[in-house]
Amino acid sequence: MLQDSFIETSVKRQNGLSEVFFNTFLVGIAIVLVFLINFIPVTFGLNMFFITGIISFGVVAGVVVIIKRQRKEYEIEMSNDLVDCAVIHGDNKRDELFDFSLKDCEYIGPVTSDRFEKDKENANYVIKMTDFKNFEINDKYWYWYITNEGIKLVIVFMYKEEMYPVFRRYNPRATMPMAMPPKSRTKAEDDV
Repeated sequence: MLQDSFIETSVKRQNGLSEVFFNTFLVGIAIVLVFLINFIPVTFGLNMFFITGIISFGVVAGVVVIIKRQRKEYEIEMSNDLVDCAVIHGDNKRDELFDFSLKDCEYIGPVTSDRFEKDKENANYVIKMTDFKNFEINDKYWYWYITNEGIKLVIVFMYKEEMYPVFRRYNPRATMPMAMPPKSRTKAEDDV
């Protein structure tokens, strides 16, 4: 009898240098704007602190919202052969990206496989559900190659060891074969 499998994983996207520079630029622009909004009326002798305070608050709130919106967390839920993928923006807004069956995958394997570059070129969209936007090519990143309603997708994700048996169970032909490491033995087993 087959057991049901349920795997849930989430990955927070780390900010790269471009995001750090963009955020620093936004904060710098906000500081200059708040200074100008409050300084210009004072130089003309106008007492508009209430209005300039509201506008300054709006500028700061807008910058905070933009910076928070850049934070992303990707979530993958696998229930037997069904995979649901979602993105969480700024720790509160959850958007469903897509769902599919592992049985529909044309290929499941690491990004180090020979097929990855070719599949990436043939895909209409490459979706990176990884910790870095520009990730290193190594075995901790795997991908699904799917054709859904005529659209070819390559979905790169963070691999966990407990995923492999599920891949092999529901789509053994499309899953890259690999040698599973032997289970570690306990000292009691070695003494027998």
